[in-house]
Amino acid sequence: MTGTVTAGLEAALKLSLRGPSGTVVEVDAIIDSGYTGSLTLPDVIATALGLTRRTGGRAVLADGSALLFDSYSVEVWWHRSWRKVAASAFGTEILVGMRLLEGSEVRIAVVASGAVEIVPLGAPTAPHDNAVQPQ
Repeated sequence: MTGTVTAGLEAALKLSLRGPSGTVVEVDAIIDSGYTGSLTLPDVIATALGLTRRTGGRAVLADGSALLFDSYSVEVWWHRSWRKVAASAFGTEILVGMRLLEGSEVRIAVVASGAVEIVPLGAPTAPHDNAVQPQ
């Protein structure tokens, strides 16, 4: 998977997400190494995909504030296959956390417009696996 570093030095990439009815949406996401979960989604994306609430919870953010969130199961196109992950719905950004990145090597050229590449561990050079996906 590939992406680009933003002017604000965030590692950004496009993800394809699939809901239970087969609806696929492409979204912009930011890698957040401080987030230990898999994925965060805004409520509007969870609704667009027709996701069903699994559970809820309370999170304490880096600034010390707390928030309540709903948890959903969603599929993400990851390393050339659909992978089911837990997604927490809150905020307005889609964040990729460390649980989703587990088993991957993340390469980031940390300059504006720098390259972002996520490959499975042990892959010397991965083709751009987000270029083609099943529908």
